Formats: sequence, structure tokens, C-alpha cells
Amino acid sequence: MLELRSGDLRVTFSRLGARLVSVFFGDADMMAGGGNDEQFLAGDWTAGAICGRIAGRITRARFRLDGVEHRLVPNMGEHQLHGGPDNFAIRKWDVRQMDNSIRFSLHSPDGDQGFPGAVDAAATYAISGNHLSLDLEARTTRPTVVNLTNHGYWNLSGGARNAFAHDMQIDAESFLPLDDLLLPTGEIRAVAGSRWDFRKLRQVREPYDNCWVLTGRRGELRHGLTLGDAGSGRRMEVWTSEAGLQMYTALHWNGGFPGRSGPLKQYGAIATEPQNFPDAPSHPNFPSPVLRPGETYRNRMQWRFF
Repeated sequence: MLELRSGDLRVTFSRLGARLVSVFFGDADMMAGGGNDEQFLAGDWTAGAICGRIAGRITRARFRLDGVEHRLVPNMGEHQLHGGPDNFAIRKWDVRQMDNSIRFSLHSPDGDQGFPGAVDAAATYAISGNHLSLDLEARTTRPTVVNLTNHGYWNLSGGARNAFAHDMQIDAESFLPLDDLLLPTGEIRAVAGSRWDFRKLRQVREPYDNCWVLTGRRGELRHGLTLGDAGSGRRMEVWTSEAGLQMYTALHWNGGFPGRSGPLKQYGAIATEPQNFPDAPSHPNFPSPVLRPGETYRNRMQWRFF
């Protein structure tokens, strides 16, 4: 198992999905999921992994780019989720470890899961003090679409309390409503007066699976979310350079997925996924996911622990 240490922080990784396996802060492992590759593949394969080429859903598993329709490989009915059935989260990435960082890299050939262009992706984790950072990059040989994120599930209590007991604050004035199939409708709706309003720190209390539209400019690193566990006093800040942040309370965990400390229980953790808006290829009013030859896709995120 790959490992980085700094201060009170100890982080372990797997080549499968360039994945965060555990994040120990003091004596508590704050990351939920499997403990080895077999458990990840048999259970929640997204837990701690890099999702791509497109994180989230793509309506009807197709999109148009430069006047050409591209049909993708579906894996959620007629739709595509997290890059298709053979996605980045279930592939072994190449790895190079330095003193305080680990760089994973992956080649995705032209036509992979229906996406145009050969893409070379990289995920570089680095540790400094009580901060963990991740830099995601991608380059392409043909115009394509890219939206990478880390899909870590967090429980700052180390499993003593569930997702609903956590306190949360999100720097967002609006969010993306979903239809009955959890596909974005294309609307961007204000959070004011709704249960999606986390502008002030408060308890999570109930299920969520939405993307929030973060304040600030895409491409600039800024605070996006604070997560806290009152029982232990632990707190995590998520900083990001992306336009949105998906938050999901593990609704689909049902006790049938293996975890390193026992079966994964429903609402047992919170996924916080800094990314572009889900289904952006289907909605021209969303920030563009298009990547062209000669350009570099970048998504930088930091987790700061207190």
C-alpha cells in the first residue's frame, strides 16, 4: 500500500483508480470505503477514486461536439455514469512516488467508452502539514470532454456517527435541481429558502445528492465546503478551483457493500466531489467541459484538517 505522512496526517493510496484508501488524522480514519482492491470492486467502486472521463451522469449517454454526435457506452440504463462501465475508477494507474507526493498517470485511447481523442490523465497527491492536495490534469489528441474528480467518502467521526450528524457549510448561492432519474434539468436555482441552503454552518440532517454552484471564479483556488464533527471536534475544509461541488450522503449503501471496518451502512459517509457541473456536455448554459489539443485540463483541490 502506498503511503504519505505529515504532521498528524497519514494517507494511504491504491493504484486502482488512483484512489484514496484511508486518511488518518490523529487516531481516526476519516475515509469510508473498502480496504483492498477486491472490496472496492465488489462494493462501491467509486469510493476514494478518480472518476472519469466525465464524473457524474451524461443524459442518454451521448453529446454533440463541433456538430458531431458522439454515442457513449451506457452503464445506468440508457445513460452514462462516471465515465462508463470501464471507467478510470476501476483501472490500475501507473505510479511514481516522491518524498511528499505521489503521481498517478493513465492513458485513455481514442474512442475509449465512446469518447473522442486519446487522453493522458494525471493525478498528483501531495501532503504538507495537515493539508492534502490533489492536482488533476488531462491532455487530448482530439477535441473531447473531460470532468475529473476525486470521489472520496468522508466521515470525520471515524464511523461513530453517520452523515446526518455532521455539520456543513457550502459557499454557494445556487444549486442544480435534478429530475426523477437524478439527471440535471439544466436549471440553476437559488438556495435561499430551501433545504439546499448551507451558506451558514448547520447539520446535514437528511439525504442529498446535488451539485452546488460555488461562488468565485472557476480556475482560482478558493474555499468551497466545511465539514465538521461536533462530537470529536474534527473539521475539514475543501478548497477547489472548479465551478461546482457535488455532495452525496451515500444513499445507495445498504449493508451489502464490503468495507474495511464492516459492511457500508446507508448514510454512513458524505462524498464531496469538486468538479465541473454534472452533465455539462448536455447543457450549453453550464461551464464548458470541452478540452482541445494543445490545452491542459486542470482541477486543483485541497483538504485541510483541523
